Amino acid sequence: MALILLVEDENLLRWSLQQRLEREGHSVLSAESLAEADLHLSKHRPDMALLDLSLPDGHGLDFFETNRSRLEESVVLVMTAVGEVEDAVRAMKLGALDFLSKPVDHKALIDLVNRSLEIRADRRDAQVARSLRERTLDLDIIAHSPQFRRTVEIACEVARSEVDTVLLLGESGTGKNVIARYIHANSSRADRPYLDVNCAAIPDQLLESELFGHEKGAFTDAKRSKPGTFELGDGGTVLLDEIGELKLDLQAKLLHLLENRIFRRVGGVREIQVDLRIIAVTNRDLRAMVREKAFRDDLYYRINIFPIELPPLRDRAEDILPLAKSFLRSLQARAGKNFEGFSREAENELLTYPWPGNVRELRNVVERAVILEKDPEISRQSLILDPLQLESAPAGMGAGQGVPEGIVPLLVVEREMVSRALKATGQNQTRAAELLGISRDQLRYRIKKLDI
Repeated sequence: MALILLVEDENLLRWSLQQRLEREGHSVLSAESLAEADLHLSKHRPDMALLDLSLPDGHGLDFFETNRSRLEESVVLVMTAVGEVEDAVRAMKLGALDFLSKPVDHKALIDLVNRSLEIRADRRDAQVARSLRERTLDLDIIAHSPQFRRTVEIACEVARSEVDTVLLLGESGTGKNVIARYIHANSSRADRPYLDVNCAAIPDQLLESELFGHEKGAFTDAKRSKPGTFELGDGGTVLLDEIGELKLDLQAKLLHLLENRIFRRVGGVREIQVDLRIIAVTNRDLRAMVREKAFRDDLYYRINIFPIELPPLRDRAEDILPLAKSFLRSLQARAGKNFEGFSREAENELLTYPWPGNVRELRNVVERAVILEKDPEISRQSLILDPLQLESAPAGMGAGQGVPEGIVPLLVVEREMVSRALKATGQNQTRAAELLGISRDQLRYRIKKLDI
């Protein structure tokens, strides 16, 4: 059931349309003039507005243009007399979804109303999805390490460019989805939809419909037409997560979309044109998949226009502690706790662990520690790390196999010495720099880099 604003000055037509709409279960706000319609809008936000153009106190399109903000969430349909082509064109430009020619056929009206309300419902679903995803768009990107700073700089340049296809590569958990959202948020498309589809999480038989949409009757359960992600994301950004999981037949259809920005719904004959930025994400080796004939070479070269590879966390050690502290701040608030930070032993443990699960694993470790820790500081004992990874840590990341006893990463030693110098001088940076034999600017750089 929908709330419909009906604006029509002909009494008999207005009455008959109201009766027909109410029989369909809708609530109708009836208005015979623009002044009365304005009064309704001051009290209600209708799901739909059915608007006549020629009214006693003005033109319906002037009213529409004046009240676009109040009708922003409404589907607008206009009723035009035969021959009012210019009015119909103007209505479409203002954002009207469709128009009816007078005299109005009741069956055509109900079909159009139902179809329009379905489209509105799909739009609202897309807006909700976008809202949920964009809650994290304003998160700060933590990039203290030169490697990741460079990655963010490249992402920012891509965001501001007209590149319509981006490929994000890297191990699982390195932050590819965060960079994808960052690209969208810093682009000219930021106020348009940001939608993502996990190609590995949706069954093959449903994925095509999820991406391209379907027409009513296209398959057994297709009881109504449904736009897909590409259609709903028009003007914005669509993230294709785990693109390496796409089957070959869908890869061909995706290639056609990328090359022409045109596609058809499942079971449809009408071509739909969209303006999209596609961000493809994978942790798989697509080149190896191409050699194995598991991924189309033409699609690979099409999505590989602008590849960005994210470094693993073990190669961006300067970011480990800032990330851990950022997670601690957000997670402790949720848990209703308040920690002063990590103990020095815990920090050294975080710095020496190889992080095979990357940033995602680091967050999980911090979350477990927040639950377990009873003291004001997160201790080393509260960090539940994979012992097998500790034993097999590569050289430079800790005292693992093949690493002489007593050897620890230089970053740990550097942090320890800076911390000791600051403690010994009562946090006097000038004096601490003298003790360390470096300049004050060099010390301040290390304090920031090491997040002391």
